Order: sequence, then structure tokens, then C-alpha cells
Amino acid sequence: MAQLNQEIEKLCKFAFTFSNIDTVFINALSQLKSEFVHNQVPEPLKAYFGNIKSLLNLHETNSEHDVLFHSSSYRINFISASLFDGSEYLGSIVVGPYLLEEPTPLMIHDVLFEIKLSISVRPILEQYYLSLPLICTYKAKIIAEFLAYLSLNLHATDPRNPCIGEVTYHFHTEYPIIPEILSKKTESSIAIIEERYRREKKFLNAVEDGNREKLEQLLNEELMYLHNIPDRIPNDPLRSRKNLAFVTNTLLRKSAEKGGVHPIYIDSISEKFAIQIEKTSSIQQLSDLQNKMYLEYCDTVKMLSLKGFNRIIRKAIEFIRLNLDQNLNLGNISKAIHSSTYELSRQFKKETGQTITEYINKLRIKEALKIMENENMSITDIAQMVGFNDVNYFTKVFKKFNGFTPSEYRKGKIQK
Repeated sequence: MAQLNQEIEKLCKFAFTFSNIDTVFINALSQLKSEFVHNQVPEPLKAYFGNIKSLLNLHETNSEHDVLFHSSSYRINFISASLFDGSEYLGSIVVGPYLLEEPTPLMIHDVLFEIKLSISVRPILEQYYLSLPLICTYKAKIIAEFLAYLSLNLHATDPRNPCIGEVTYHFHTEYPIIPEILSKKTESSIAIIEERYRREKKFLNAVEDGNREKLEQLLNEELMYLHNIPDRIPNDPLRSRKNLAFVTNTLLRKSAEKGGVHPIYIDSISEKFAIQIEKTSSIQQLSDLQNKMYLEYCDTVKMLSLKGFNRIIRKAIEFIRLNLDQNLNLGNISKAIHSSTYELSRQFKKETGQTITEYINKLRIKEALKIMENENMSITDIAQMVGFNDVNYFTKVFKKFNGFTPSEYRKGKIQK
């Protein structure tokens, strides 16, 4: 039995390495026995996605299929392959989750509505979906064929373990290293390192300020200095660059935090990029990803920064953003952040130029406009998703901010 478990573990490892997608083995008792994973479900989503593999129909032993594609209303997909020891069902290797379509804002809103998730967790859900592998149906078919091959070869006829050896070569230079040259190289290296750190600081400051224009200028002019770093793992340059990319991700996360972004948004972005860094398979891919990291962190600061507000107003805005679809008013907000209604109302108007009600309505209508792109959702459903219990009041507020009703907006889009 121990040898059989080792063989199954080996097959899972092969499948994971081949597909570069999370791979697990779930036995006939629905127990998770082997696990090779990149992706972790964010804490706020675990109640919905944390145990989703257990919902798959894996144990239909009468099925004529060795391998099955599993799709769901969440738009995430899995591939499973059944393993047998003779006629005894052992369990299934499961590869996934993965996506077959790009996670657009419309798709994210569909999923939010499908599982009745709060609109406040949309950024976290979006970052989670962006962290999932996006593959074409052809690649999914190739992975399925590979799993079928593995499942049919669980019991190899040759019990011999492969023997892997290693040969090391020692090459010696015929030219002595001159101390003067070594000294000059050391001085040059120090200057390069100092210059790299100076330029890196300029990048991080641009992110902290949410200054995309400045950041794009730096990316066009100076990014080569940041990428031109000696490999710290000479025999594995990609691993070396990945390690540096992880460091960059951490630095950017701290810059965004210093820029006034709430940790819940930073954490989902940071985790997404950590997964994507590990999945890259070339230095060019990694370089492109790092450019994307700089820009996304910068845009997040620009959109969500609360750096310019005092502590009470920051806490109020954070509470509103995280509870946008709930019943919000001056009383329950002031209670949640331990402030008097008078002080909060006065200070909020002074710092934002809006009343709390105006600010809440503006945010809700902004979210509603994004969801209105989805023509499958009714205006009543959209109103409820963004926190309006009365569709007539929603229509009134929508028209106040946009100059037209939700129905008129939709008709205008259809005519276009």
C-alpha cells in the first residue's frame, strides 16, 4: 500500500509539473491525500471556494470516462482522472482550478451575483480570479490526455527506479587575476549598486504617490538599471530573478501601504503577483510581469489612497468601502469607528467636500455603472447589489449623478 501511495504521489507531481496548475489526489473516501498547489484562496472567499473540490462528482465509478472536465457557474474549471487498482476505485487526480475565459469585470459581477457575495469583496474576488491559470481548450485537452496516460500507467511493468547521476567539470583559467583590476571592479560594483538603489527609490516614491505619469517615464528610461543585476544563483538565473521579483513585490506592497491603501486590497494584489511570479517560465515573462506590478500598485494607490485624510475620516471611508452594500448611515458609521455623529459629519464635509450620504451614493452609483454593462442583470438586482433597497430611490440618485435614468442608460447603450 505504501508503494502504491508513492506511485500516486509521483503521478500527481508529474501532472503538476506538466500542467503548471494546482494538482491534488482525493481518495475514494473524499480525503485529500496529495497536494501540489500554487494558489491559496483569500480568507474572505474561503467559505465559497475553500472546499470546492469536494463538490466535484469524482466517485461515479460506473462512468465510461477515464477523464472528466468539470465546469461550474463560478466559471472555474477542473480536470479529473480516476485511478483504479484492478477493479477497485482508489480516487481521482484533480487538476485545477483554471479559467477558460478572461476574468473581465462583467464576468466577476456575474460570479458575485451567482453566489450572492458582497460587492465590497469584488476587488478580492477579481484578484483571485486573475491569479488563476488562463488556458485555451486545446491545452486543457492535452492535459486531459496526459492525465489519461498517467492513470493507465499507474502500475508500471518495470519496477526499476530510474538512476540519475551527475557530472561536475572544473575549469581553470590560465590568466592570473591582477589585484589592480580586481580593485577597480570592486569600486565600479559599489557605484553600480548605489545607483541602482537610488533609482529603485525613485520608482517606489512614484508608486507611493500614485504618480503614474512619473512611473511610466521611469519605466521607459531607467528600468534597465533595475533588471541589470548579477544573478545570485548563477546556475539558475530564472530562480535568481524570481527571488528578486518577490523582493520587488514586497517593496511595492509597502509603498502602497505608505501611500494610504488599506491592507485588505494590498494583500490580494500581493498574493496574486506572488503566484504569477512563481509561474513564469522565462526571464522575458518575468520582466513583463514586473512592469505590470509597478503599474498596478501605482494605479491602486491613485484609486484607493486615503493618505490625505485624518485618522477618523480614513476609518470612515474604509468602513464605507468594505460595507457598501449594507445599510449605511451617519449613525452606524460613527458607532463603528467610535466617533460622535457631529464630529464625523463636520470633519467629513470639511475634508471631502461632500456629506457622508453624498459620498456613499456616489460610490454606489459608480459601482452600479460597472455592473450595468451586464445586460443579464435586472436594474432591481443591480440596485440591491450596491446597497439600494428601493429601486425608485436608486433611479432618482442615478439620474442625479448622470443626468439620465438606468433604463435610459441601458437603452442608449443598446442603440449604440
